[in-house]
Amino acid sequence: MHFMYGEIYRSSGNYSYANLEYKKALEYDTTTTILNAIGESYRLLGKNNLATDYFKQTLYLDPENLTAQQHISDLYLKEERFQEAIPVLQRQLEQDSENITILRKLAESYRKTKQYEASLQILDKMIALQPDIPWSYIYATEIMLENNRIPDAIPYLQEVMTRIPPNNDLYQLYVRAFYEKKDYKGMLQVLETWLQTRPENLAPYFLYLEYQFQLNNVDAAEQVLSLIKNRWQENSEISYYLGVSAMFRSETDSVWFYFKRASSFPQIDIDWHLRYGLWFWEQSELERAEYIANDAIARTGKESRWIHMKAMVRAQMGDFQSAEMLLEELVQSDTNNINAKEDLANIYVELQKIRKADSLYTKLLNNAPENPSILNNYAYTLAQQNRRLEYAMQLVNKALKYENNAAYSDTKAWVLYHQKKYKKAIKWIKKALQYPDASSEVHYHRGQILLKLQRPEAARSAFRESLLLDPYNILAKNALEEME
Repeated sequence: MHFMYGEIYRSSGNYSYANLEYKKALEYDTTTTILNAIGESYRLLGKNNLATDYFKQTLYLDPENLTAQQHISDLYLKEERFQEAIPVLQRQLEQDSENITILRKLAESYRKTKQYEASLQILDKMIALQPDIPWSYIYATEIMLENNRIPDAIPYLQEVMTRIPPNNDLYQLYVRAFYEKKDYKGMLQVLETWLQTRPENLAPYFLYLEYQFQLNNVDAAEQVLSLIKNRWQENSEISYYLGVSAMFRSETDSVWFYFKRASSFPQIDIDWHLRYGLWFWEQSELERAEYIANDAIARTGKESRWIHMKAMVRAQMGDFQSAEMLLEELVQSDTNNINAKEDLANIYVELQKIRKADSLYTKLLNNAPENPSILNNYAYTLAQQNRRLEYAMQLVNKALKYENNAAYSDTKAWVLYHQKKYKKAIKWIKKALQYPDASSEVHYHRGQILLKLQRPEAARSAFRESLLLDPYNILAKNALEEME
């Protein structure tokens, strides 16, 4: 009778009175039905700790009681007591192994306790039971992201994309998965699909453009660039990429226009200055390259790379005194900057400060005796001065043991030239010219060696090749004029 009165009170919403009656009933008969009823009433009253205690009593009497298992697992999950919820959920599954709701709760509990593999096993089981439900794939993807295994999420993401209309967040995750897997082809394919939806967010456009330009896929990049070029006032990066596109077309004034427009924004990526500055430097647009270096210095202060760029531009302009001053200031503030020290040593050579050059190169080699760049540069410097040629040959031979390239082969050829070993020199200059990055200087050296071999027409052709690569190569120009 007490239990019946408790049921009446509970059905009317009077849970406190219901529990009074239930507890009186317990004086006559301790059953799991009464214990569950008290637990349910306490749960409805929001007294979860008391509710949990009564459900535990039920499970003590009847470990397989489904009602108590369900309630106590739900309470554990609500209170984020996931480790305690797991064994209860596991017992529930023993009785109902294909219950999707229980599987989902167990997957969530495993994830919350960082038992990722166990969670993924449950999700794979859910996928096998209900392959068309996207939640399991999405949840598995989130676990991969949380566990720093985002490339492993690609199979799950592929399934999601076929089951729900993908949104920007899903595309972003898919792109990231391919990126971290270093599958750039797959990443670009996803980006192309995403961009067909014309997202308002500019980030996917920029990522696509950066990689297509890196791959020299200029037509593909320009097609996408045409979709956003009229939005240039929204983001400086649009002007930046318009300038990069103009670089591929060698439209110098357009590149300059877009750099100026991009740099007019108060917030920009300072690394753009490096890309534009180097491009103008390579085009022998030295005043513009120096302007960019100065602008970077004004924005960031005397950062090493900008001082270095400015120094080398001044050197190429023939202002070696300014280059010397800038590089000396740089190596004093950045004592580990080997490249700056190498360039400073070369500036000393140009200024005929041979002792300073030798001293600096000696210090560099003492600190980095196996550095092939230092070995090669010092060897070339000695060859240019036509002194200590045997030592220069030792240096360049050592550099060639570590690396083979156009510059090192050219240095060896130039040392041999000054040793008057012209037949050997022409063999090494031919090796240098096999590399696609062989410079104007390599062709000039070839011309000089050919003159010594009494082959004036071939020499003339080499000097012309040198000037095609660098119209400002005064040495090649003078050599060609002397032959006319």
